[in-house]
Amino acid sequence: MRWEKKHIQKTILLDESLSQLFHPDCSDSEKLIITDNSEKTIDYILNEYDEVILFAVIIIPLEKYQSLERHLNLIDYSRIFYQLVIVGDEDDIGAVSERLYHINDYITKDISDRKLNFIIKKSFSIIEKYFQTEQKKSWYYNKLIDAQRDQSDLIDIGRALSAEKDMDKLLRLILYLSKKITGADGGSIYLVEEDPSGKRRLRFKYSHTFSQEIPLEEFVMDMNTKSISGYVAVTGEVLNIPDAYKIDPLAPYSFNPYFDRQHNYISRSMLVVPMKNHLDEIIGVIQLINSKEDHSGVRKYENEAYEIKLERQSDFDKYVVPFDDRYNSLMEAIAGQAAIAIENNRLINQIQKQFEEFVKASVTAIESRDPATSGHSFRVAAICKEMAKAINNVQSGYLSSFKFTDTDIKELEFAALLHDFGKVYIDLNIFKKAKKLYPKDLENLKLRMDYLYRYIELLYYSKEMEVIREGINYNKAVDNIVTLIHEEKIEKLKRIIEIKETIIKLNEPTVTEFEPDEVLRGILNEIETIECTDISGRRFEVITDLDKKNLSIKRGSLNEEERQEIESHVIETYKFVSKIPWPPEYKKIPEIALRHHEKLDGTGYPDGLAGRESVSLQSRMMAIADIFDALTAQDRPYKRAVPIEKVVDILREEARSNKLDADLVELFITEKIYEKIPSLN
Repeated sequence: MRWEKKHIQKTILLDESLSQLFHPDCSDSEKLIITDNSEKTIDYILNEYDEVILFAVIIIPLEKYQSLERHLNLIDYSRIFYQLVIVGDEDDIGAVSERLYHINDYITKDISDRKLNFIIKKSFSIIEKYFQTEQKKSWYYNKLIDAQRDQSDLIDIGRALSAEKDMDKLLRLILYLSKKITGADGGSIYLVEEDPSGKRRLRFKYSHTFSQEIPLEEFVMDMNTKSISGYVAVTGEVLNIPDAYKIDPLAPYSFNPYFDRQHNYISRSMLVVPMKNHLDEIIGVIQLINSKEDHSGVRKYENEAYEIKLERQSDFDKYVVPFDDRYNSLMEAIAGQAAIAIENNRLINQIQKQFEEFVKASVTAIESRDPATSGHSFRVAAICKEMAKAINNVQSGYLSSFKFTDTDIKELEFAALLHDFGKVYIDLNIFKKAKKLYPKDLENLKLRMDYLYRYIELLYYSKEMEVIREGINYNKAVDNIVTLIHEEKIEKLKRIIEIKETIIKLNEPTVTEFEPDEVLRGILNEIETIECTDISGRRFEVITDLDKKNLSIKRGSLNEEERQEIESHVIETYKFVSKIPWPPEYKKIPEIALRHHEKLDGTGYPDGLAGRESVSLQSRMMAIADIFDALTAQDRPYKRAVPIEKVVDILREEARSNKLDADLVELFITEKIYEKIPSLN
């Protein structure tokens, strides 16, 4: 979802039954609506005003809450961002206590307007912050989708052009696909040719507009910089002109409006690109006219450009926009493919170059979700490439039978770059989980420990007072008993502090496996001996079941459910990568990426494969690279970087345990592959 064109309407919806009690203040940007049916009012606003995003603070009585909540769950979340203020008696708060996500506050009917206005302002602030966060997420997501679609388009175009042998059909196909991708209404193709005297000129070969059928015949024109197409043909520059009627008079080229006057057309935005052959010679020009994308840059995949007709002046004003800058490079690639198809050359190299940039851009976009893992995939790819080169130099032993061609290395590089692509589907909070407990869970546990501390403190104060009351006439004996109780209290409180400190230590993740269960069991047994109750007299649970599960983690910071979700990333990677129409020489990429967490002893995932014969050499190489970078990375939230010497020991131990390929591990260590990666030094 994109919001750039949407109008934000800040609205306070006040239930009619409360209108005599509350009188909210509204700023100039806010609107107060008093209604007896919030559901219908919201529906009306959203249905009546398509360009509105509703920021709503809804003030309703408690009895209407559940009905409104059910209704709101059915509405497009991208059109409304809301906070609820529930009005009712204090005794009724339990009815909403478990559903607090959209409830900003719970108030009584006697609340002052001043406090209510404060709550309203706070609610709008929460809404705005959430909206901004969603906008940012949407921007990154759409950038990734655009890059993926651009690359997909490039691949589809390459296939189509390479398959077409008829020149006239080829030119029509080039122009059609170019318009479809950029949202252009019209366009033309010019080819460079020589006249009988050897002078170069431009031949107008083909033109088409979606809005109207305009019959045009071929013609030739001088190849100079005076015209827009001639300028591009001579200089080889890409021209992205927002408005042809507003070209700088000092520009070396100019726009001829003859065509527009003849056909009642307005050629406003233009994107003109040269077609170059394998010798970098310009063989033609693609000229695109009038982008019909909306102002947010949404591409017309479901509603293609030809569905929008430009017939009146108002149509051009409403629908025509400048071509997005990203089309500069994209159309250059398409023009290059067209030239290669025309001359039957450079097709494979051009596709590969563009595809590699797409892969790297995709990886960069994905890793931007979590700065802590930024650069990981690139480092793994670099390590894998260096290991492949080292294997090529092995003269004896098991690895000497393997040799990697340049294509094989490129295949391995792509697989390594994309090996974690599936993490885009994983909850980002799991990746950022630095400790066994999430920060809020740890703070809650600390608060419960503090409550236990105060409970014990008060308990012993009560014992002291009782002894004093009952033994008021036996001062010496009383003093002795009180002293004993006080000392016992100090010991108990000291122990609570120690337990709290132990829990904090247990919360720290470990690289190697250890057994925290016994420590935790001792703590639980000790705490359970204290009959701690809450204010209602019920037994107070200091350490919850979730706390126990997380604090019992033997290695790292993830519990079993979280680890399973993390592990699912290889399946998601495989699904995504498998959808890419790889050329035959790269067909093993999905399988290589899928198996990089398999272990030779069968303890890996996703399939628990065992033995060298079950896991490809490339996947085994990537497993070592992945582990090495994960251990040595400087920016992981859950651990400090492990020294190289320690990592070497860990890798060798994994090899001895038949988890990693021992030959590859020794090659990695003896050749000091890690020293050949600039980013690791």
